Amino acid sequence: MKKYLKAFIGVFVFMFFAYSVVQTESEQYVKVDVLKVIDNTIIIGHGCKAIIADTSPERARNILLGMHGIIPERPTTHDTIVQILKSFNITLEKVVLERFDGNYYYAFGFFRTKEKLLKLDMMPSDGIAIAVRTGSPIYINKELLEKMGKNIC
Repeated sequence: MKKYLKAFIGVFVFMFFAYSVVQTESEQYVKVDVLKVIDNTIIIGHGCKAIIADTSPERARNILLGMHGIIPERPTTHDTIVQILKSFNITLEKVVLERFDGNYYYAFGFFRTKEKLLKLDMMPSDGIAIAVRTGSPIYINKELLEKMGKNIC
């Protein structure tokens, strides 16, 4: 009987978590539908609003390579990470740009195996570079986009 009770509680907790994640996404986050890289500038947003942030030439290049599906003669770290994910049957479910503290942007990658969901702190540029290689969605916190976003239309 205890085994069934534990299983029921586990399923209930998982369903509650899954529902709250879906609800949180729709209420607090928007899916990125604008992603451009111009020189060392990343433009990422939704609709007519986007965060415009400078990055290093290498980071910009890594995002561009992923956007165009180019794997250089010697693979980048992001290409290697994607191969590791595939080899161990891990999927990147999404990348979420969460906040800005005045100096740095913060993002999280949500990785799933058959048994687990892992949320990892990531540099936004790394998360974007991996997401474009895997075709994973990118989300932005609505408050962050409202506060830091610029009109691009």
